[in-house]
This record gives sequence, C-alpha cells and structure tokens, in this order.
Amino acid sequence: MREEIALIKKAKTILAQIGAAPRRKLGQNFMVSEQALSSIVEALSLDGQDTVLEIGAGLGFLTRRLLQKTERVIAVEKDPLFAHYLREAFKTAPLKIVEKDVLDCRLERDFAVKGKVKVVGNIPYGITSPILGWLVGERRRVSESALTVQWEVARRLWAKPGTKDWGALSVFAQFYSEVSLVKKIGRGNFFPAANVDSAVVRLVFPEKPLYRVRDEEKLFGIVRRAFQKRRKTLFNALKDRTGAADRPLLPIFAELRIDPKRRPETLSIEEWAALSESGGGHFCVDGMRFVGDDGGRYA
Repeated sequence: MREEIALIKKAKTILAQIGAAPRRKLGQNFMVSEQALSSIVEALSLDGQDTVLEIGAGLGFLTRRLLQKTERVIAVEKDPLFAHYLREAFKTAPLKIVEKDVLDCRLERDFAVKGKVKVVGNIPYGITSPILGWLVGERRRVSESALTVQWEVARRLWAKPGTKDWGALSVFAQFYSEVSLVKKIGRGNFFPAANVDSAVVRLVFPEKPLYRVRDEEKLFGIVRRAFQKRRKTLFNALKDRTGAADRPLLPIFAELRIDPKRRPETLSIEEWAALSESGGGHFCVDGMRFVGDDGGRYA
C-alpha cells in the first residue's frame, strides 16, 4: 500500500509539472500498483535480447520496469505532453520514444523491427478491438503480448465454448493466438480510480497458424452474424434473410454433424471453421469486416 501511495503522489507531481490532467475519455487511468506492474513484466518472460513495444507509455511507470529487463524498449505515446515528459525523464536511457498513434504504425516500416517483438499496454476499452486487430495484422512480427483490458473484455478473450462469455471476440482472438489470463486487477489500482476492474491477458502468436481456412473474412462474417442473434438457433441465425437458402443449410449441418438447433455460443473454433469451409455461398454475411464486442472493426 505504501508503494501505491508513493506512485499516486508521483503521478500527481508529474501531471502538475507538465500541466496535464488524466482524460478519462481517452482511458488515461495510470496503473499505480507495484504488484500489477510486476505481473505484466513477468508475464512477458523478458530477457536482455527481447525487443518490447509499449502502447501508451503515459507517465513511464511500466516503461521503467521494462528497461530493468531489456534495453530494447520502444515507447509509443500519442499524447504530446506525455511524449515530451518521457523524452526528458528517459533522456539517458536506451529508450526509443515514438509520438504517434500505434494504430497508424507498422513495426517494420516505422520502427525498423527485423525480428520478433513483445507488445505490452494498458488498453482503453473503446479501442480494444482495433488494438487486437492491429496485433493480428502484425502477428508475423509479434511473438506475444500482455495487455491490460477491462475485466469484462478479458473474460471474453479468455472464454471457452459453451460459456456465456464465449462470443465473436473470443473466436477472433483465439483463432490467431493462445490466450491466457494472467491477473485480475481491481479498479483501485489505477489513478484516477477506474470505473471497473481490469485484468492482464497474455496472447501468444505461434509460428504456425492454429487454424486454417480459405477465407478468414468469410469465417468472421459468419461468426459475427451468428452472435448478433446468439439467442437463436444456428439455423435461424445463419439462414438467408429471404429464406431461399434454408434448404441448402440443412445438408451442411448434417454433413458436419452439427445440430442446427444448437446455440452459437456452443460451437468451438474448429466447428466454426468447418462451417465456413463447407458453407459455400449459402451463408449471407453481407461482406462486412468482423465487428468486435466494443463496436470496433478489425482491419
């Protein structure tokens, strides 16, 4: 508790010095728990050769702990006041500071990254889906990531088929990565205190794909559409709006031995992939990109 109080005082002092105030609408709640900060660093299993990219470095509390493990840290911070503070606070440290929105960045193009990177960040709820989409897009350059997200989002990312939290976001995240829950973090571990609890989740992106389908956009279109109607049966959720495709769907379910009366939350990723591969043109997915639980669209 004494260490947390010290970090809160330090945060207030820094903010006063640079003339800034936390902007809640941007998710600027600074982590002030030593235990939580340590759990994030430990989740990445860093050694001196690792390159780490931190999304939203803020006041540098996590940045400083990352630099104790590796000298290859890239801090991305789009707020000019915080970016300026970081340059002054870490001017003698081996830290690369990039004043930019990470969603506009590409690892190889903007940071000259050649090998794999580990990504860490305290992610505001409103951009969870875009950040996850960015990670997936950069997965050939990212070995793993430790993200602090809202507890509700963490539950969805980590959920298993057949549970109430299993949804479109779960399928998307676990299609590309191995997801594990590291630690739940209470709302009082932030300054200012957050409105809800958070959690650290770890996503590991394997060298070889966990699953393969011919058309990923089609797969996630089917998944998204089904979960928009998650209270309906699979058959009713996926049939064509005109009813013209009702009959072709039944043989597909029969071939895959999937009961069309099941609910979307009961299907595994393997079953969703099989539906996508076997469905031909019978699923009406409207050609839209997958939309996450927070309303953000993945690229």
